[in-house]
Amino acid sequence: MALRVGITDAAARQAAAGLGGTPVQARAFLEKQVRGAAGRVVTSDQLPAPHKGKRSKSDRFLLIDGMLILPLAMDRRDPGGFTATACVFLDAYLRANGRGKGHIDPLTLTGAELMEQVRLTEHAVIRYRQRAGGPHAGRDQMRQVLGRDARAVRRRPRWTNSSNTADFFLLAGGIDGEEEFCLPISRQGGSGKPLVAMTCLHRSMPLFELSSAELAGRVAFTKDVMEAFDRLFPGEGTAAARFTRVIALHGRLEWRPPRGHTGHQGARFYVVAGQVFIPVAWKKNSKVPLLALGVESIRLPLLKRLTAWLRRRFSPRVTAPPRSR
Repeated sequence: MALRVGITDAAARQAAAGLGGTPVQARAFLEKQVRGAAGRVVTSDQLPAPHKGKRSKSDRFLLIDGMLILPLAMDRRDPGGFTATACVFLDAYLRANGRGKGHIDPLTLTGAELMEQVRLTEHAVIRYRQRAGGPHAGRDQMRQVLGRDARAVRRRPRWTNSSNTADFFLLAGGIDGEEEFCLPISRQGGSGKPLVAMTCLHRSMPLFELSSAELAGRVAFTKDVMEAFDRLFPGEGTAAARFTRVIALHGRLEWRPPRGHTGHQGARFYVVAGQVFIPVAWKKNSKVPLLALGVESIRLPLLKRLTAWLRRRFSPRVTAPPRSR
């Protein structure tokens, strides 16, 4: 029975990048190769170097010897068929057709030299902006930050929980130089950069996914912080219990302080809980990874403060009628 493999748009676009031409032409080329029964379905450990160990959604690949690899997923509409989710041309085939570059082994490159071979997709830049770089960060900043100590590894770090398939992973440090960033990388053929970053993962992501109650259990504090909290927000019970309760009810983790407030020296993140915000340091390998550095009250924006003042200033005053004697 002939192998049934559907070609996704992503696979057609990648094939077009490798061969030249349009995705429509590339799809026709791939369909012709599949129909020609020249390929065989293999597992990741049967792939040729340097692709051995590559992952796919089904752990199956269509290998056309000397030409290309198609990572496969099970076809939901056809129980006996597959869907090609990507397309990777072998370097020898590209070179023979005037399209390839000399083989690049990313495991031998580091820093800016490695980043120079990586194309940062728009999706990867957006995720970097959301997770670390700030609203105005772009490709140049991302390339510069990651290029300080970027390195390639075959296995994803244990702190990632992404299901992205990748040929290898690019790791880079953060402010303190300790590993923070992970970019799943796919090898691509063609005239552009041979390595493509599909997304940008950050080591702090699990913290931002915690509920308020879970977040409260991840924040440690000192006696000085509790005294500051008690002065700003007095109440019944211990300061520690009230501090934890405020976070458990309203807490959320933010990269930056609330609008109108300056950053706190030494703070990596900020816990915002109602009218309280708490600058926190980040201890990556601790079971309680966030350390409160202080407690501050959130100021209302100027317009709201002015509105409240005007209401108090000009609201009609009601005078109680004189008591009858």
